Amino acid sequence: MESLPEGEQVIVQGNAKSDFFGKGTLYLTTRRLIFEAAVGGLLSRSTETKIDQPIGSIVSYGSAGRKALEVHFEGNMEPTVLHVDNPEMWEVAIRTVFLMGGAE
Repeated sequence: MESLPEGEQVIVQGNAKSDFFGKGTLYLTTRRLIFEAAVGGLLSRSTETKIDQPIGSIVSYGSAGRKALEVHFEGNMEPTVLHVDNPEMWEVAIRTVFLMGGAE
């Protein structure tokens, strides 16, 4: 992950998988939800940012089953489903960022 702007901090990060983008790392910062997917082959592996949305653009979110976090962003027809180890932890973390004023 690239360096963050001053005043923005990573709250939670962890392995995640998207049905559309494959495996990668999900980050929740004090301002954004970011998903970086692993791309390339064995020798040329790198990451590519596939989701970079401000917290304020999240319309709804919640755990959807044992290993899925469902996030609905403004302007998207369908919610984004990310497979994570602990969706309840992500749900609480997103709620905490909202309460901290990250949605501004």
